[in-house]
Amino acid sequence: MILTQISLFDVKYMMAQPFHVERIHGCQGHLVLSEDGSVLNSGGDLVNDEATAEKLTKLAYLVSKVQISADKRETFKKVSVVWDNFMYVITVSNHKIYIIKRQFTPHEPVTA
Repeated sequence: MILTQISLFDVKYMMAQPFHVERIHGCQGHLVLSEDGSVLNSGGDLVNDEATAEKLTKLAYLVSKVQISADKRETFKKVSVVWDNFMYVITVSNHKIYIIKRQFTPHEPVTA
């Protein structure tokens, strides 16, 4: 599992169009969750996937506790969890957790 980045354009688009996230290039599924992790909206491979919602909500809460600067109010902006051929992109905005499952095509092999 690797953490990587998604383009700022995709994140801004995802937040501006919270119920049209499936339009993001390579999107295979999406979840829009409340702060407590309940599914507000879903689609594609992640339709009603409460098990994935629960796991990725826990990850979002865990990552939000990591201090990334001297300013304790600053937390993560986005997290990507990358697998062999897909990735989950997680971001939080307006008290909602947005999760996108999208296609991942590595440019070069990843070595540990």
